[in-house]
Amino acid sequence: MSASQKQAGQLAIQTAPQAAAQALREAIISGELKGGDRILEQKWSSRLGIGQPTLREALKELEHQGLLRKTHQRGTFVAELSPEDYRQILEVRIPLEAIAIGRAATRLTPEFEKELTDIAMNMATTQQDTDVKRFHDCDVLFHRKIWQISGNEYLQNLLETITFRLFVFSIVGRWPNNPKAVGERIAAVHQHIGILEGIRSRDPHLAKQAFVNNTVQYWNKQYGLELAETDLLEESSLTV
Repeated sequence: MSASQKQAGQLAIQTAPQAAAQALREAIISGELKGGDRILEQKWSSRLGIGQPTLREALKELEHQGLLRKTHQRGTFVAELSPEDYRQILEVRIPLEAIAIGRAATRLTPEFEKELTDIAMNMATTQQDTDVKRFHDCDVLFHRKIWQISGNEYLQNLLETITFRLFVFSIVGRWPNNPKAVGERIAAVHQHIGILEGIRSRDPHLAKQAFVNNTVQYWNKQYGLELAETDLLEESSLTV
């Protein structure tokens, strides 16, 4: 289904493999399934009330999305993202999302501005909450709203594909059992407010600069990456 159809409010009818894939995604997001865990097909097919062939279709979908990895003669495991994986994904994502940010800045209406502001404020009010999934959902919604405002469905779909694993695996660092969880969520709020301020300028160049600056600072500090802000700003400035 296209992004425009989803925005029009049409309901998506899930097949059995799609529903199974969603259940497994939720298990990863909740922390029930952790990076490196093996997916026991008999256990999950029984739990979900489906046959193993149906479950294998679901596993293929999640493998394609990068959430699972299949090892020959060993089975299927929950993927793990290393700092190098994060870095490589972000080096692609940041310049591409900067396109969406610049377009959103020029297309920002008072209605869109209020929607983004409300999402950012909801993040701020839940930054020390135990409802981590609600906080994480606000994070994802904020970016998807910007992509929608950009008005380019192909860009929106491409960003969805590239950032999907980041959205799923970044929630791991936000669960209360992580001693740095509250600090990470506070940093994420500051990042998103900084991005919003850039978009509010309605200047595509200022918006891109604010996005790159806040995003690089967040990921470098919270995940120990060494993203080169100058290089990413240069690449972002080449986009239109």
